[in-house]
Amino acid sequence: MNSKQKHSKKSQLLRRFGSLCWWCQCSFSSEQLTLDHLIPKSQGGSNSLENLRLACFPCNHDRGNSLYPPKKRKKCTNF
Repeated sequence: MNSKQKHSKKSQLLRRFGSLCWWCQCSFSSEQLTLDHLIPKSQGGSNSLENLRLACFPCNHDRGNSLYPPKKRKKCTNF
């Protein structure tokens, strides 16, 4: 996915779900949210909107290429 495609998909996800992390439900600015694949690309996931969600960096990083959600955090910390 090139940067224009990423920006477009991120904008669509922001309109659909707002600026909350999909996993921890904390509010972040759009710049602080990353694209996360529900089914990781390394496990055959696609770049389709159905497979993409917005996640904060800590949740996206903690999850890695797992099919499972990241560990729950006790409180929201807007890195």
